[in-house]
Parts: sequence; structure tokens; C-alpha cells
Amino acid sequence: MTNAIETAAQALAKCAAYDPWFPQPNRATVAAWAEQIDHWKLELPDVLAGVAKMYADNGNGFRPLPKDLADAARAIRADRTQRESAAEREAREDRRDAQLAQRNMAALTSRFGKSIDYA
Repeated sequence: MTNAIETAAQALAKCAAYDPWFPQPNRATVAAWAEQIDHWKLELPDVLAGVAKMYADNGNGFRPLPKDLADAARAIRADRTQRESAAEREAREDRRDAQLAQRNMAALTSRFGKSIDYA
């Protein structure tokens, strides 16, 4: 969730850059926005593009909430993945598979207290 907190803080800072009347976020606000970012497994580039999308799609008086950001960032992610080539999709899936294997190995290693070499 640490990454989500950092991402939320950057998103809120970008909101403040778009809107000079945007409130100064406190820890609870950052945590609430981070919760939505973490729930949807959103990454920083999509979140920041989501902030831009929110403000492009809404006019005067817009007051974004975490759901607005999550919806915008998810739309950015969906658009990007729909436009990727088969090779790009395969590379992305391979990276995610490698990350999952690494997390699984770390979980196993932590249970046994030593490194496991399966090569």
C-alpha cells in the first residue's frame, strides 16, 4: 500500500495544480484515495493521466472524489490495453507472470527461512 500512498499523494498534488482552490490533503485523505488506487491496482502513469482526464472532462466547480479518479484512471488503462499490439500484450503478461512467480517464491522462502533454488 506504500506505493498507493505515494501515488495518491502525487495525484492530489496534481489536482491542486489544476485547481488552486483544491484543499490541502491530510493523511486521512491521502489514505482514502490510496485505498481506491490499491483496490484497482492502478499504477502511477494511469493515475496521473486520470487526473488530467478528470479535469478535461469536468468544468468549473468540479470537486473530484476517489471514485472519480479511479474511474478516470481505469478508463485510461482500458484504452491503453485495448490499443496494444499482440506483442505488447504478451510482453505485459510475461512481466506480470514473472512478478507473480517472484512473489510466490518470496512467500515460500519466508516460510522456510532460506532461499530456494529451483533452477
